[in-house]
Amino acid sequence: MSTNDPSELEQIPGIGPKRAKALRVAGYETLDDLEAATEADLRDVAMFDDILARDIKAMLNRDADDVVPVKQPNVVTPDDWRVTERQLAHIRTLTDDPPSDLVGATALDVRAQLEFAMDPELLGFRQVCGRVVTHDSATGEYHPVPNATVHVEDTDCSFLSRFPSDLGYGWFFPFDCTRETVATTTTNECGEFCVYVPLWDIDRVLDFRRERVCLPEIVRPRIRDVLERPEEFPDPVNPPEPRPEPRPDPGFGRLFDPGVFERTAELVGEDVALRLGAGTERGDFGDLEPEAATLLDRPAFPEPPEPPLPEGFLRPDPEERLERLGDELPVDPEVIAAVDPDRLVGPFLRCRDVFVPEWRTFVDVPDITFRVTQDFDGDGTQETIYSEGFFDVRWNEEQSLDVDLVADDAANSIPTCDGLTPENVECETPSIESIGLLPTRSPIYDDATGYARRINRPKPPGSSTRPDGTAPFAGTLQLHGCHRFEEASYYRVLYSYEGGPERPFTGHEWHVPAIGRDPVHVQPSATDGWYPILDVPYLESYYGENLNDNPLLFPYWVLNWNTRGYRDGSYEVRLQLGDSDMDPLSVTSPSSTITVDNRAPNLDIGGIVWGPTSEPPEEWDNEITESCPRIERPSGEDIGIRVTFRAWGKHFRSVEASAHGCGRNPTLVQPSSSGRSNRYSYWHESVGDRSHRQTVVFEVPAGYQQGAYRIRLRGVSRAFNPAGGGRGPSTNWEYDTDYIDSHFTRLISITDA
Repeated sequence: MSTNDPSELEQIPGIGPKRAKALRVAGYETLDDLEAATEADLRDVAMFDDILARDIKAMLNRDADDVVPVKQPNVVTPDDWRVTERQLAHIRTLTDDPPSDLVGATALDVRAQLEFAMDPELLGFRQVCGRVVTHDSATGEYHPVPNATVHVEDTDCSFLSRFPSDLGYGWFFPFDCTRETVATTTTNECGEFCVYVPLWDIDRVLDFRRERVCLPEIVRPRIRDVLERPEEFPDPVNPPEPRPEPRPDPGFGRLFDPGVFERTAELVGEDVALRLGAGTERGDFGDLEPEAATLLDRPAFPEPPEPPLPEGFLRPDPEERLERLGDELPVDPEVIAAVDPDRLVGPFLRCRDVFVPEWRTFVDVPDITFRVTQDFDGDGTQETIYSEGFFDVRWNEEQSLDVDLVADDAANSIPTCDGLTPENVECETPSIESIGLLPTRSPIYDDATGYARRINRPKPPGSSTRPDGTAPFAGTLQLHGCHRFEEASYYRVLYSYEGGPERPFTGHEWHVPAIGRDPVHVQPSATDGWYPILDVPYLESYYGENLNDNPLLFPYWVLNWNTRGYRDGSYEVRLQLGDSDMDPLSVTSPSSTITVDNRAPNLDIGGIVWGPTSEPPEEWDNEITESCPRIERPSGEDIGIRVTFRAWGKHFRSVEASAHGCGRNPTLVQPSSSGRSNRYSYWHESVGDRSHRQTVVFEVPAGYQQGAYRIRLRGVSRAFNPAGGGRGPSTNWEYDTDYIDSHFTRLISITDA
């Protein structure tokens, strides 16, 4: 049984639950144990290093009024950074008489020895933080890669660039590369790491790039970068910062303009374009939701496209490659022979206002790069899961230097880094304790119906009070429960769908993060859904070593349930325990009801009619029925577009209807709206409110230009996912979210008669 009281180790500044657990795993359970340990002993503990070990020892022996800084875990510190020959060559250009013995010295040694011999602005450090993730192309989600080794490398590489004339981006083929590892660290249980980089080494990289036209702009693009490019859009979208000052006409409002949306979808994918546009429709004056702001800074090409190349270039044999190409490419034959056509990085956006040839060679380009390894197949050898990390970091950017390293699909990643931790649960009997992070208790959760009560609640008209709602669950659900009891060796999770026969969940596998170790691969021990209980004896066998404590970050995680593979509806779920022979024990958990619905609302436009605004909208009779709708607008006359639509679904939450034009959006005039909005919205008013039918009218003044106009519907479900990506715990699970939505669009051509 766990307790909600923190251990005495967690009372030490800088040691929270995770590091306290790492200490217990290593055999340090009390303050006396820590006082008896040496700094060298503590350095061997997972999530500890030289500075943290030193600070903890100093803290245990200090006076109460002293303040000791504690370094965050999984960080490459200045004391870890080792100077290479190439770095020393640059240091010599910055000072008149550098010591000759700096190779292999630390960055702190450099600062101490050159404090009065080098520009003091170059003796500081910049923090680069990042995370290693895998990308799920089916869902668009990023999954953390814990306990992977991040190698920080001093890299010198030559490149052959390929920028096709008809594309806004290009690729680099590296060759003649040399690398030296300057430091290593490991990702924490959430795939995160940080590195302190000396400013004099950043200066070495920037100094080279500043001397060469275009190179300072070459960096792995974010979605934000793509949407800002003038060559992609005649009038750039210019996405705002995550929380900009209010401004009346945010550029992001153009994402659903005809032509802009299609181009955005071509560049970053339709799903991303829809999510970006939806994120900008909340709030006022372009204030972005956290999800949309985060999406903007994600990699633009998590699954990079292949470049168009001459067929001869793809030949693996250098001599055959040269023979096939002949004089086709304006490239030195030695370079063509040196490159590997299967080894490329990119795409990168084309430089602005500079002519970029289709083929160009860059020689000896310095960079500070990352390479990531992990023993993902358990053979005892670290395999590379991320490499070719050229141009990852925006060294000349004044804001935070954060990077996402998207690893190979083979990497061992975890579904989420949020879950039920030991300090948050007391286990008396078997039970399902939480669905994701949402506790299975009233008033947050209704066990009788399987709904969350406070998510996406109704909005009754004329009332500021919102009654309890009926929000179903969707996506992948992490079930956490009490299943660790002395007599039990196995467990399984049983379910009954809509009152039908009970059966076990089968075939589900996942990885559970462990502190200071590789994640544990959880898989069933039999076809009838039995899983081993991951207690200390099991984990000692799994890791092949003795353990003093259970290192799992989420030891109560009993199932990773992808509900998309199951029918929508109500499930009765309970835990069943088994003995060492997987025979059921008499004790089981009470059933918990979970209602699942992964369906988006249905949308339909029943009719579109237009007419002059000088006449009442109900008298218009110019109905648009053709598949390619067109309006011939009388010259100099304001017109309106009347749209009748319907939205419906079992868990319908809200619907929005909007009109988008060529740079100027038609205004909603019926129902009347405050200001000059182009959008109508409706939110369900009661839990039984499952559909909405409405007629809206948009005005298109005579001064609006001819061209394509878009009528767009967006429906949102009440469903949500409690895995941790939302705002649940911070709001006591009282918030609105749009986890599942649907879209319906009609394009109309308006020309002057």
